[in-house]
Amino acid sequence: MVMYVCYAFLFHVFVSCSAVYRENLNGNWTLWNDKRGFSLQATVPGSVYTALLSAKMIEDPLYRDNDVKYKWIGREDWIYSRTFNLTAAQVNMKSILLVCDGLDTVSKITVNDEPVGTSDNMFVKYTYDIKRFARTGLNSITIFFRSAVTVAQERADNSSYVIPPECPQAAQHGECHVNMIRKEQCSFSWDWGPSFPTQGIWKDIYVLGFNSAVIKDISATVHKAGQTWSVNVTAYFDVISQGQVLGNLLVQLMGTSVSKSQQITLTKGVMVFSFVLQIPSNIVINEWWPNGYGKQTLYSLAVSFTSSRGDEESHQTIRIGFRTIELVQQPVSSKDPNKGLTFYFKINGVPMFFKGSNWIPADSFQETITKERLRRLLTSAAEVHINSMRVWGGGVFESEDFYDLTDELGIMIWQDLMFSDALYPVGESFLESVKQEVTYQVRRLKHRPSVAVWAGNNENEGILRSYSSKPNYTRYYDDYIKLYIDTVRPIVLSEDCTREFLSSSPSDGVETQRQGWVAKDPGDELYGDTHYYNYLGNLYNDSTFPIPRFTSEFGVQAWCDAETLEDVFLESDFDYWGDMAAHRQHHPFGQMEMLSEVIQHMQQPDTPDTKQKFKDLIYLTQINQAESIRTEAEHYRRWQTDLMPDGRGLTMGALYWQLNDIWQAPSWASIDYEGKWKMLHYYARKFFSPTLISPYIASGNLSVSVVVDEVPVLEVRDSATGNLRFQPDSSFVQMLHSEFLRSEAVHLMSKVDSVTTGQLVIQMYSWDSFTALKTWEIPFKLYRSAEVVFTKSMADMMKEAGCIREQKCFFYLYKEHDSQSPTWLPMSYMKDVQGLAKAHISITTVTQTSPTEFEIILSSNRIAPYVWLDAYKVKGRFSDNGFLMMKARTSVKYTSWEPVELIKFTQSLSVKSLLDVYNHFS
Repeated sequence: MVMYVCYAFLFHVFVSCSAVYRENLNGNWTLWNDKRGFSLQATVPGSVYTALLSAKMIEDPLYRDNDVKYKWIGREDWIYSRTFNLTAAQVNMKSILLVCDGLDTVSKITVNDEPVGTSDNMFVKYTYDIKRFARTGLNSITIFFRSAVTVAQERADNSSYVIPPECPQAAQHGECHVNMIRKEQCSFSWDWGPSFPTQGIWKDIYVLGFNSAVIKDISATVHKAGQTWSVNVTAYFDVISQGQVLGNLLVQLMGTSVSKSQQITLTKGVMVFSFVLQIPSNIVINEWWPNGYGKQTLYSLAVSFTSSRGDEESHQTIRIGFRTIELVQQPVSSKDPNKGLTFYFKINGVPMFFKGSNWIPADSFQETITKERLRRLLTSAAEVHINSMRVWGGGVFESEDFYDLTDELGIMIWQDLMFSDALYPVGESFLESVKQEVTYQVRRLKHRPSVAVWAGNNENEGILRSYSSKPNYTRYYDDYIKLYIDTVRPIVLSEDCTREFLSSSPSDGVETQRQGWVAKDPGDELYGDTHYYNYLGNLYNDSTFPIPRFTSEFGVQAWCDAETLEDVFLESDFDYWGDMAAHRQHHPFGQMEMLSEVIQHMQQPDTPDTKQKFKDLIYLTQINQAESIRTEAEHYRRWQTDLMPDGRGLTMGALYWQLNDIWQAPSWASIDYEGKWKMLHYYARKFFSPTLISPYIASGNLSVSVVVDEVPVLEVRDSATGNLRFQPDSSFVQMLHSEFLRSEAVHLMSKVDSVTTGQLVIQMYSWDSFTALKTWEIPFKLYRSAEVVFTKSMADMMKEAGCIREQKCFFYLYKEHDSQSPTWLPMSYMKDVQGLAKAHISITTVTQTSPTEFEIILSSNRIAPYVWLDAYKVKGRFSDNGFLMMKARTSVKYTSWEPVELIKFTQSLSVKSLLDVYNHFS
């Protein structure tokens, strides 16, 4: 049939046009497994696992240990087939293409039993010419998928040398040699996820017919010279195989009067056309800003092609944002080059601290990920002041829905390419597939204002460095250079000149390049970004952590909510040391590590009931995770404007690992698989707050820093003449990047208007009373975005307050007129506190203010730490949770994702605090 819609496979924008035929092949297919004699209906887009589940031929793959029981699915070959109709007029079209947006992964495709092509890369869009095979009436299409597990093993067996790692750790119950194929790397398992080596048609598939040319892709990059904006636009065409095609190309910046029209000539050999769209100075352009810094203004860029005869048109529309981005890597010292380089991003000329997290695939089965599910996860990120996120290199290049949302929410994306924790082959066919993949994905994503930087891989530079003393190191080094530096890097730089390409994450940035692309220490604190994990140290103590330029991974495990486990555990599985808990824990020694972290700072729960003890330990691991990441994240934020004598400091990014979960299990995530916020996510709202009050204890002193996101424009004038001496374009961070200005900082600060003024309120309480022992009020002025505003001996403060020992007291702090965003700091660990008794907390009233908004009033007879509210089976989030209840009554709001009745919500509520997990407290 003739469909009066344009060819716009990628961006989900379809505009009326004429005489272009498109037959959508999504929907019902037949799925075959010849070995087992299976034949069933399957939905496309989809995978073998979800088809078998829909046909009730398997249980939920996520249930208990089904990931192991169903290994046979990924180890066998599967066949998808269906039919479609073509009219005589459609068969007579000059070009008929089969377009496959995503095939997972190794396959052979036939049309009417004739081979038309193959696939070997999950991340490539494949287009096959099926003109000579098409016939009037019924046509058949068959896609023969080979087991990715089998193919990976065959390629490893055929390699003349071992390309590590060969297999994952035993705790992951995974498959081997995933690095040998271009597929989602974590689909063979990871230390936070199961092994489900999917096969299937995971994105749209359709037949396209036309008589001249159609737009296949458009890409765009935004540029600024002085105050003038321009957009470099490239259109990519599918063109008939014979003769020339003449036509008109029109580009329009929607919502403005800016447009450009040009006559072009296309042939089979000339299928790309690039042009520059200049924005006149009289056109007002609103900039795109990251979350927390301004509006996320987006403009639609529409491109259309009309054949010279006027009988065919095709259109595509993408959304762009006008913003500039720069990664600044400059010496921190003009005298000592060994002190390293800065590493921070400037957006629209403004240096920004990247406050964020890391993203992994939201599900093992991509077809189950809806835009609404993504919206809830990414909105949850934006709501806690996250302005940046790293799309990790072991998953997938995310969907258009994902990037639409990050553009709309102002979440900047550190985009890894999909290579992770492994070395890779460099055979001709592998590199050719990689070239197609990188070219396609960079073109697909480079118009996105939220995409901030490209990184070649996840942790592979460090892995290669770890092989430096092994016999095959030279070969592995040569392979690494051939893949990332000789193959990937030139493509990224030629396709996108507006962003930096980092060869790895972590890396030492330009210092890695200077050292031959494999630095001696790829996590050097004086360069680039670092990944930091420590499961044995005291994560409540700042001295445990490095002082890097940028931390793109750091994290601590905690269990997901007990409610989240109910769908996949039997009642008997709720045992911290049981078989199913061990099966879900894919990180070796993870259970022991979590418990050892808990007992450093808290007592173990003492109930004899196994299930209740498991639930109590879930709560305690979440407390530990929240407090550990809070301590570390605040540490990094405090160091954004200070430099140590050895060159460490000027930290400008903290991306904790990780935001989301791929299944119901213990992990580093702050939001679990069912979308429930763990305590860490509520804490992120505080430690990523635009104004942070950050107390810490060091050398017997209480110190308090104030950190702000606001970036001032400062002026420094000579006190005698009044002449302008210095005018940075940003915060005092800029001054610290010049050693001359650093040496004059004391003098400059006396002449600069403050960034932020306010009054810090510090109170000392005993654990047994709602009444403060002592209050200190400290006025402050900030001249930088992070400054210590108070330091005093804790012993002196205790003496002034009348606190006789640290175990009996704690600090409570807030900024005056902002007492709704307080913070608190115990003077000893919770396992040692004295005077704290079990609080009786009750939910006194619940009021519904809208179909999705509720106000909850709590009352308590005592101070209660780590108050935890739960809304069982009602999906949403509280305004605060895991908090210290400091008064007899307090109010908390709840926002549900969907409308819910008051009675259902009220019945869902429960509340507890720390001492509720201990029977020996009365």
